[in-house]
Amino acid sequence: MKIVRYGACDDIDVKFLDDFHYIKTTTYSNFVRGQVKNPYDRDLFGVGYIGVGKWKVKHNGKWSRVYLCWRHMIERCYHRKSSKQYPAYYGICTVCDEWHNFQIFAEWYKEREYECKGRLHLDKDIKNPGNTVYSPENCLLVPQELNVLFVNKSNNRGVPNGIQKCANGYSAKYDGKSLGVYKTIEEAYYAQTKKKKDEILKVVNDYKNIIPIEVYEAIVKYEFSIENDRNYKRVS
Repeated sequence: MKIVRYGACDDIDVKFLDDFHYIKTTTYSNFVRGQVKNPYDRDLFGVGYIGVGKWKVKHNGKWSRVYLCWRHMIERCYHRKSSKQYPAYYGICTVCDEWHNFQIFAEWYKEREYECKGRLHLDKDIKNPGNTVYSPENCLLVPQELNVLFVNKSNNRGVPNGIQKCANGYSAKYDGKSLGVYKTIEEAYYAQTKKKKDEILKVVNDYKNIIPIEVYEAIVKYEFSIENDRNYKRVS
């Protein structure tokens, strides 16, 4: 940074010498000690920065919901130490450049925030199955109770969750209940995800008058695809 205006020892303007060229009023002693905070420093896992705007990271002394949502999004995608906790995100998913700025993300979030039972989850792939980029075009705010129905944890078995290789082919289960045995993995997957989608539709209809129409329609239109399943390994 450099001084671009000197009014008095306790009234100077400094400009940060980065791509944003933000100018901040401070004191000369803070400047000398290097204690002037740049809101555009990428100090969240080397990617995220707070930026300049009206949205605060804390509310009544506690981290705000929107900040925690933003922080966890950045962490899942870019924090190496969290790679074991989020193996389906680190090194696979990314956040669009504009959402590296907390202010821009918070504006998007607040425009779409609504009240529901439990928390709102930031979802990136109901609207666009298989998507790996967090962005305004891809993301939705979805009630926790609904979003957890789409959860697909990673496994090392080479087959989707709910499917098991057996002597006669592939067995399918949903919520611990057997759905039968099928000759191919694709047939078992179809039976399992059809049951899963039926349960999702029951729950989403309970939320029809609560969630935005964009969220409702995206969930209703969603189709499971074995090609998008992270646990599916095609047998050549």
